[in-house]
Amino acid sequence: MMPSPSRMPGVAAAVRELLAGASIEIAARELEDAAALAKGRRVFIPWTPNLDATAIIAATSRARELGLAPVPHVVARRLVSAAAARELLGELRRRGAESVLLVGGDLREPAGPFRSSFEVLHSGLLQDCGFAQAGICGYPEGHPRIPDAVLRADLDLKLGHARSHGLRLYVVTQFCFDGATIARWAGELRARGVDVPLCIGVAGPTSVARLLKLGVQCGIGNSLRALRGRLGSLTRLAATHDPAELIREIAAERLVQPALDPLSLHLFAFGGMAATAQWLSRSAEEPANMASG
Repeated sequence: MMPSPSRMPGVAAAVRELLAGASIEIAARELEDAAALAKGRRVFIPWTPNLDATAIIAATSRARELGLAPVPHVVARRLVSAAAARELLGELRRRGAESVLLVGGDLREPAGPFRSSFEVLHSGLLQDCGFAQAGICGYPEGHPRIPDAVLRADLDLKLGHARSHGLRLYVVTQFCFDGATIARWAGELRARGVDVPLCIGVAGPTSVARLLKLGVQCGIGNSLRALRGRLGSLTRLAATHDPAELIREIAAERLVQPALDPLSLHLFAFGGMAATAQWLSRSAEEPANMASG
């Protein structure tokens, strides 16, 4: 049995490494808050329904001006045409994005010719617009509407296409609350030859009530049970979730299974950019305390 993460030698250093390389996902409106708190980090900017293409371009440009490394989402089903996709990707690249995260999107019917992120990948527009790398989505606990076999086949298809067309991919996962589930998923990928970087989604400081609601929406049932187990009582819904314990678990799993690398953290700022960045800064300064629990 693996020893408790708090007692494993090297956990503090492993936590420090994960925190140093963590990316953050934030709303476009919070970029100003990120400037002083997360300078130099990769910040992923969701293309939410209230933003049009012009707004996501402007947010990317502003993030670069603030000293951040912007990674805007590109939602396949929101692209109204191939020409619009080319214009968007070209502008994002010119405004300082070195990578984008490809997302299929939840629209019932696509606004244009792209039904999935693979179709955007297959179009060659990323390379045409100067991108050498891109992120795709991963689901350690599966997807509520897509069978696991389909997810595996889709991932293999994307990776195979990118490999044969000179594009480097990395996988950014849905948030999860259970270190063992994350390690098992990552281990299965490595066992079948998937060697691209894995960016493991972890919720930053957020109210427990909000996380439970988001978890139900995203279909992460096993993780919700793990979260409830840690709380001990659902009367603590007003409490704020602290990701420290989960990050210790991930750090410990990396020590036990070096083959899981390359693996990094991707923090979702559900509780706001200021709270996540301040927690990250505080934890990075005191990794030994964080790792000792």
